[in-house]
Amino acid sequence: MLTWVEIKKSRLQNNLKQFRKIVGEQRQIMAIVKSNAYGHGILMVAKLCLSAGADWLGVVNLKEALLLRQAKLKAPIFILSYYPFSSDVKEAIRKNIDFPVYTLSQANFLDKEGQKVNKVVNIHIKVDTGASRIGIWPEQADGFIEKIKRFKYLNLRGIFTHYANSESKNQSYTNQQTQKFQNIIDQKQIPLAHAACSASILNNPRTLFNMVRIGIGLYGLWPSKDTQSMANKKSFSINLQPVLSWKTRVIQVKSLPAGVPIGYDCTFITRSKTKLAILPVGYADGYDRRLSNCGLVLIRGIFCPIRGRVCMNLIMVDVSRVVGVKAGDEAVLIGKQKNNIVSADDMAKKIGTINYEVVTRINSGIPRIYN
Repeated sequence: MLTWVEIKKSRLQNNLKQFRKIVGEQRQIMAIVKSNAYGHGILMVAKLCLSAGADWLGVVNLKEALLLRQAKLKAPIFILSYYPFSSDVKEAIRKNIDFPVYTLSQANFLDKEGQKVNKVVNIHIKVDTGASRIGIWPEQADGFIEKIKRFKYLNLRGIFTHYANSESKNQSYTNQQTQKFQNIIDQKQIPLAHAACSASILNNPRTLFNMVRIGIGLYGLWPSKDTQSMANKKSFSINLQPVLSWKTRVIQVKSLPAGVPIGYDCTFITRSKTKLAILPVGYADGYDRRLSNCGLVLIRGIFCPIRGRVCMNLIMVDVSRVVGVKAGDEAVLIGKQKNNIVSADDMAKKIGTINYEVVTRINSGIPRIYN
């Protein structure tokens, strides 16, 4: 195996259990396993979350929902986003998948599909309280809910919204969104109300309602530095542990004299005699090309800088400081080796993005090993 991802099962489950202590036993937890569980592997992560006490699973589309049902998972599953008006919907209804609704055309379609299989469809209305994404406007909620209640094959099981800025120290906008959502809930009796994400669970107890959705925090990653600093000042204690490590192996070591260009476009030229290790990963695997000439890899516990462009399937790293390095040595792209760490946050900072993107973009074809 030339490159692989390792997932620490105990860390994932412990992260979830820490959130359970914060939200209490009375609230339901939806574990967000969308987009291949943020790169961690949807099937195993879903099973681990359920065994650690999650009540629901949140996915992004029909494909993920049906995959979990095919794996014999019986917990409630909710599709968070869009779904096409396709034949797969009928199968999802048969398998007790919950759907979001934010247009009457969706309601009409689901009602008709439910009628075809003689099964009531559980739905959750999406309210756009301020993210300007999918959802009805708060001022439309009253009339929309009343129309939904007229459909024979729809059961209004929940209502939900999503925060735009809950990871910020300034919670004023989150509070505005929460109040808009609360105003709707106060007027309507709907079994489930969910809005809170990892950040707002830690930052803002007003957002909790009777179900929460935990995404990035499950995987031991902080939504933002602000969230982490605010959480550290709370009365509760939380110690999120990163779940994922990404590793590969050295496939060749070579020595270069001074003045030799490395990689495409000759963007790095050796200044002195250099020992170079070649690693069999690249941007096709999800290792971002923006890490060219700035990324770091751990080999034998030593930080080794990337030299030259990140290629489609290869990267080159300077191992001049690494004694005894040879082909077959383990190289850590994300994770810990000896006393040093390359984190998803470190990588995200170098390329101007967020830890979510770093882990989610790791190619799903790379083996995930759970230990």
